[in-house]
Amino acid sequence: MKQEFIEKYYMDKEVTIDIGGKDLYKGIAAECADGILSLKWTKGGEEYTHIDIAEIKAIWKTKDK
Repeated sequence: MKQEFIEKYYMDKEVTIDIGGKDLYKGIAAECADGILSLKWTKGGEEYTHIDIAEIKAIWKTKDK
């Protein structure tokens, strides 16, 4: 998954990310730099999950914002 593609189509959108396996990551694509995508999510406070872009198998919009 190329960083430029994510920046163009998914930044500031709510997304779901599959990196393989049984877990999916959900959140708002908040920042994309140096090959890392930061997902912002809120559950008891504002938190971030950082994902290596090279590990992403699939990404899709959860809903339009």
